[in-house]
Amino acid sequence: MRLLIITLFSFFLPNLLLAQPPAGYYKGTDTLTCSKLKSVLKTIISSSISPKTYAALWVQYPKTDIKPRTVDSGSANVIYDIYSTIPGGIDPYQYTPTTDQCGNTGAEGTCYNREHSVPLSWFSGNTSNSGPGTDYNFIFPTDGHVNGKRGNQPYGEVAKVSYTSKNGSKLGTSAVAGFTGDVFEPIDEFKGDVARAFLYFITMYEDNIPSWSKNADAAESFGTTTFPGATIPFLQLMLKWNAEDPVSKKEIDRNNGTYTFQKNRNPFIDSPQYVNRIWNQNCPELTILPVNFVYFTGRLSGRNIQLKWDVNEESNLVEYQLQKSTNASDFITISTVKADGISHYLYNDFVGDDVGNSLLYRLKKVDKSGSFSYSEVFKINLSKEQAITVYPNPARNFIHIDLQNYNSKAVDIILNDVMGKRVFNKSINGSEGQLNIATQNIPNGNYFLKVCSGGVSYSTMVIVAK
Repeated sequence: MRLLIITLFSFFLPNLLLAQPPAGYYKGTDTLTCSKLKSVLKTIISSSISPKTYAALWVQYPKTDIKPRTVDSGSANVIYDIYSTIPGGIDPYQYTPTTDQCGNTGAEGTCYNREHSVPLSWFSGNTSNSGPGTDYNFIFPTDGHVNGKRGNQPYGEVAKVSYTSKNGSKLGTSAVAGFTGDVFEPIDEFKGDVARAFLYFITMYEDNIPSWSKNADAAESFGTTTFPGATIPFLQLMLKWNAEDPVSKKEIDRNNGTYTFQKNRNPFIDSPQYVNRIWNQNCPELTILPVNFVYFTGRLSGRNIQLKWDVNEESNLVEYQLQKSTNASDFITISTVKADGISHYLYNDFVGDDVGNSLLYRLKKVDKSGSFSYSEVFKINLSKEQAITVYPNPARNFIHIDLQNYNSKAVDIILNDVMGKRVFNKSINGSEGQLNIATQNIPNGNYFLKVCSGGVSYSTMVIVAK
């Protein structure tokens, strides 16, 4: 059976949003697909590049990584930082180009630096010499503190949050089967940006990917072969993000700036169709890979794990058996779901009695003949103090806070605006279980909600939009 990893995710862009490469730049690619197209694109973008120094990035950012200022006063343009920008909302802070650049920083909102969206440790990068460590195509200006919080973690979707930036980017355990450890999730508006940067990287440096995949930090992202160039779970996630967040004007401006700066381009911004033409069900290298489970994920919501799986082919399937384990070896079936020919399945597993455990889930796929196969395993760690549930978000009339497992402990609830000004503060007994914060006297904007109990705190961003 063939790997169908893009059927659900195709999209089209208006012509006015397509970047304009020089005439003939992609000559010879019209009839190619799969690994041959990927390799030809690699030759095009690697032969045209004029590598620059790491220091030169500081000079380039104020030219093509900028947007108009909307917060405070100062320079007319500010740095376009994907970890602080809130499209359609109010940015918590904005950076003046050049003036606010830095290395590392101890607090969010202090300064911006240069983030390798594909971390240096994944490919033993060296910024002293011009090469992959200085390639502008995947090195973005981002808040120095948030960059440090992300560290060497892969991008992903978060099941249980341990840190949230001021625009809602999150660090935490993976919500996607096939990953272990923490992942970092940018907000939806920039997921396509980082996905296309990753696809550029595994194309531009495809010859090195098999050896770089041996780096421990890269093992869950880089594939062991030149094609497809990424592990299947990570590739599926990048294709999903690429489709759900289409190419934006921000990316087009940056891509055109890339050509001026270092003389090459990201082909997946210039022509989004290249993504589907390279990684598709007709590629011989992909036909032996497992099919059906495109995406198996779970998130903690109150006292439930919300499990979801997306599929793109169910021929001959009878059912899915949802299985659960606490030790990675003994799985029990907790539910059987009929294969109904739909694309999206949901299941809520109540975990009130499992607090403090690590839970593992997998799907057993059973066909009409009785044959079966398994999905990747999804894992989530449940701390004794579970996170709070906050809704609605954005909030209109009230912010509802639902506390779990705080019992009779004293709980402090604090709401601050983006400048750190406190707009609400109340202490309650955890046994009360919930609290509503009326918003009629709270101006529209972005706020940070903090719940503290017994020296442990949980924070999240809340938007008030009446």
